[in-house]
Amino acid sequence: MPKERNFNPVQAQRKADKAKAIKKGKADVTAKRNERLAKRNPVHIQKQIDDLKAVTAGGGKLSHHEEQVLEGLEKELKAVQKARETLGDAAPQFRSSGPRRDGDNDRGALGKRRRDYDEVELSSDSDVPEDVHSIPMPRDTPPPIPKEVMDRWWAKRRAKMNENKNANLEPLGGGNDRGGRGERQASTPTPVAEAKTVYESKPMVRDLRKEAVAFVPSVVRHKLDKTQGKGGLMEPEEADRLEKEGYLPTSHRDTEGAQSTEPDIDSSKASRQVTLEEVEDDED
Repeated sequence: MPKERNFNPVQAQRKADKAKAIKKGKADVTAKRNERLAKRNPVHIQKQIDDLKAVTAGGGKLSHHEEQVLEGLEKELKAVQKARETLGDAAPQFRSSGPRRDGDNDRGALGKRRRDYDEVELSSDSDVPEDVHSIPMPRDTPPPIPKEVMDRWWAKRRAKMNENKNANLEPLGGGNDRGGRGERQASTPTPVAEAKTVYESKPMVRDLRKEAVAFVPSVVRHKLDKTQGKGGLMEPEEADRLEKEGYLPTSHRDTEGAQSTEPDIDSSKASRQVTLEEVEDDED
């Protein structure tokens, strides 16, 4: 037999380990599946199958859904029986459907306990494992009080409240009382207005002038804050620029200065006037 030149022992070992891990994973999945199926009661499943078959035996006809349910129950019963056979003695045991024996411990019953719990035989058709039967169940809620008993109790309470009631605290009847205290004329019931939903197709009217006035750009808002002294002091050049832009009113000092400079201009003009005089030359 010729020797393989491309044989890699490391790769072969990896393949063997991978196959071994896959086989172990499949075995774990199968074991978990068997444990899950073994916890189901085959007697309960068989009872459901018998109920469906009894319909056809009595001349009835199963629907398409019921036929699918019957097929699923039969497959499930086979899987449960196979899983219990695989586990053997490790499979959980369920209670037999025989009569209840004296002195049997009934703490494992699930559901609410009845009032005559000690006298009622417990049903054995349960899918609950043995480790759950030992969990004690809480007591049942008390039955509701009959309406007649509650009415009598409320009548006694109202009578007691009326006896202890002070007559001075009652308002004057104004002709609405008949006979005496506690016998008032029944007021006419006021009609209750029905709630009606009104749908309108009225258009939305917007006042664009008010919206335009209310809207102030951030630049303008910053300049207005500057004029009010917010955000720091203003330089003279900045104050002049804001005054030219109309954010600051014109100062009276400038107007007075302008008025005071006008006579100076007139005097300067008057002082700068030149008079010409004719001078005769002497002839030698």
